[in-house]
Amino acid sequence: MTARNVYRAVVISVSLWAVGAAAQPAKKTAPAKGAPKKPADLAPEIAELASPDAAVAARAAEMLGTYELPAAHDALLDALALGLTPPVAVPAMTALAAHPAPSDVIALKRYAGHHNPSMRSAALTALATYPDPVARAAIVVGLRDSVGAVRTAAATAAGKGRVRDAVDTMLLLLAKGEESSARALAQLADPDLARKIDDHYGKVPDASLALCLGLLLKRSDFGPDPARVEIVRAMAKIQDPAAVTQLAEYITATPKHPPRPSRQEAELVVDARLGGGK
Repeated sequence: MTARNVYRAVVISVSLWAVGAAAQPAKKTAPAKGAPKKPADLAPEIAELASPDAAVAARAAEMLGTYELPAAHDALLDALALGLTPPVAVPAMTALAAHPAPSDVIALKRYAGHHNPSMRSAALTALATYPDPVARAAIVVGLRDSVGAVRTAAATAAGKGRVRDAVDTMLLLLAKGEESSARALAQLADPDLARKIDDHYGKVPDASLALCLGLLLKRSDFGPDPARVEIVRAMAKIQDPAAVTQLAEYITATPKHPPRPSRQEAELVVDARLGGGK
C-alpha cells in the first residue's frame, strides 16, 4: 500500500469513528454525591405519582416526601387535591406532613372526613404535625368517629400535637376503657390535669386508669417530685394488678440515687401489695 493509500485509509477510519460517536446518545452526568436535588430531578417521581400501578405511585409518594423542595411538596398536594386511592393517598399524606406547610391543612381535613377509615386515620395522623386551629378541631372530631382505629389515630394525634381541646373527649373515651386515650392523656398531662384524671377514680375501668397514671408517672418531664408522690398515692387506691405492674416499672426505671420520695413511696405500695411488707 502506497503512502497515499495509507493516508486515505486513516482519514476514512477517523471519519467513521466520528460519525459513530456523534450517533451515540449523550451520557447523563450524575450529580455529585451529596449535591442537593434540583426540581428537574423530581420529574420521574412526579410522573410515577400518577401511575395506574398503586405500588409504583405509592413508592413515588414516599420518595417525594424525602425531598425538602417546594416542587415535591406541591406535587403531593396537587395529587391529593385531584384525588388518590387509599394505597397511594396514605403514603402521600405521610409524605406531605414530612415538610408541613399551612396550605396542607385544608386538604388533610378533607381526607379526615373521607368514607374510607384508613384515609381518615392517615389524615388525622398527619394533622398532628400542624399547630393550626382547623387541624386541632379535626382531631377532636376524629375522637368521636364510629371506627375504633380512627379514634385511636385521633387520640395518638392529640397526644403528639398536644391538643388540649381534646382532653374532655378523651376522658369520656377513658371511661370506656380505650387504651389510646389513656396513653394520649398521659402524654398531655401536667399536675393539674393529673389531678383531674385521678378524680375519675371509680368512673373509669381500674386497668385504664392505672395505665394512664403509670405512663404519666414514668414521664421524665413530669414533676416536680411531690406531684409524682400524688400520682403514686392515687395508684395505691387502684386494686387492679395493672397498678402494681406500672409502679414496679416506675421503680425499675428510676435510679435509687439521689433518693426520690416518689420512688420510695412506690416501693412501699408494691411491697405491701405483693406481701413483701408483712
